Amino acid sequence: MPDKIIKQNGVIWFDKTGLSVYLENKSFIRLNLTPDVFENLEIIDRSKLGNLIETFIKQGNLNYLSFVLIMTSDVLFEKDWIMPQNEVQKKEESDFIDNIPFENTIVHSWIKDNKVKLIAVNQDVIFFIRDIFEKNGGHMIGAFPYSLFRANVRNESVKEILKSVNDFKQDDLIEISSQLPSKVNISSEQKPNKKNSSLPLLVGIFAILLIILVYLLFKK
Repeated sequence: MPDKIIKQNGVIWFDKTGLSVYLENKSFIRLNLTPDVFENLEIIDRSKLGNLIETFIKQGNLNYLSFVLIMTSDVLFEKDWIMPQNEVQKKEESDFIDNIPFENTIVHSWIKDNKVKLIAVNQDVIFFIRDIFEKNGGHMIGAFPYSLFRANVRNESVKEILKSVNDFKQDDLIEISSQLPSKVNISSEQKPNKKNSSLPLLVGIFAILLIILVYLLFKK
């Protein structure tokens, strides 16, 4: 007889050293990420990290977990600007985004307390966590930066956090990433070859000059 499916709701806090999983009416459980699988906010070894999280899911009975992923300050690049932004601040914002080191980045901003709050996060890490849990029957409700919530959000119950998430649907980083325009990378094979593209023109000019030369010779 197959095992009974037990669905659970939870909140996962994601920081630079691991994942803390909070469940309703239970003590939180912790997965520490070692430097050989995750360091400097980058995935070092996808296979090892996948196995580590899957083992954690099985040992913690976290199959079929519906959860909100909340990212703490140490896995985000963040910056604030006072409204309204001047030209110098806009230039700083552009430079800030350009200097984000990740290959795939989710960038999001919103206005709070008369400030523009800008955050950036490694998209690959969020998607990786989501995919591993969904592979084990789970579901990521959304991914959010901690600063969207009240300062004492860690003291709130799972139920309260899940309820408040409804107010931040427009700030779900998973949804935002799906709306970002994809970058078009032109490989060297796809880039137009200037030499080849100018060849027909050169041939045409040469043919015209040759005809003129022949005409002048015969005219003499």
